[in-house]
Amino acid sequence: MSRMRGWARAVPGASLAFVLALLPGCKTPGSYREPVAQFQKGNTEASAALGQYYSELNRFERDLYLDERLYDAGLEVLATDAAGQPTALVGKLFSPESIQARMDAIALLGVYAERLATLAGAENAGKLPEGATALGTQLGALGQKLQTLAGKGDATASKYVEPVTTLVGVVGSLFLESRQGQALQKAIEQGSPQVNAIIDLLERDMVEVLGPQRLTGAKQALASRVMFYNLHRDKLSLAERRAVLDDIRRASDDYEALVVANPVELARALRDAHEALLHFARSERKLESFEELSAAMQSFQGRVDTAAAAVQRINAPPKE
Repeated sequence: MSRMRGWARAVPGASLAFVLALLPGCKTPGSYREPVAQFQKGNTEASAALGQYYSELNRFERDLYLDERLYDAGLEVLATDAAGQPTALVGKLFSPESIQARMDAIALLGVYAERLATLAGAENAGKLPEGATALGTQLGALGQKLQTLAGKGDATASKYVEPVTTLVGVVGSLFLESRQGQALQKAIEQGSPQVNAIIDLLERDMVEVLGPQRLTGAKQALASRVMFYNLHRDKLSLAERRAVLDDIRRASDDYEALVVANPVELARALRDAHEALLHFARSERKLESFEELSAAMQSFQGRVDTAAAAVQRINAPPKE
């Protein structure tokens, strides 16, 4: 292959893309479309899995609230607490609007990444693809939506506002920029810091809020069952003891699944995939660059599949 590359450089007037197209097993610059499509698929799956993780936390908190009352007859089931605030029975840690806003933020990362790779890998960056206008309108209002959610009690929404709003502006300008080189430079210098900031916030949500809260809840659910059994085992029939012990076993399995599962890996996989796209954008468009990008996107897809399966497992409904 090295001799063939040398021959390609020696051919007068032959473009690299043309020569690569003639070489068996070699890919042209247009081959960027395959890894980008793979990234978009992984990005969509990561968004769905993270959305499920966010939304299932509300159900988990409600189940935990009822669980406490199942094993402690002294506790009432109430819609509001003594301060008049909604209990976990009807309240939500994350509203559907808050969950959708974070999924939209991940979608924004996908739009940015697609444009970055297109600018870096295409001979002609092309026009705004069909359907992107509607998506742009939806994402354009995302900063305002997050600002509104912050005013409604979403504890971390306000931190998303600046990087999301800035990245929306960068992405919009990338589609309007007629000079491909300038657009690519803008994507790298202005867009990538905002991407990292958004991914950092998603990771912080899971590391500091979602993960500990859910793990603590699962540990509490297991402890309440164990305490109930130890206090009442001498009063329970064989069948009742078997039922409670089966319940303890399921709670233990749930706790173990949460300890082993690592949904934050979805955010970390997104960060690494964006870093690979950024490296590709900064590199010369050589065959090795496309091969590295393709390998990185395959790794990204594998990590997303593994983490999404873990999220699916911990969110699976309890067996009867």
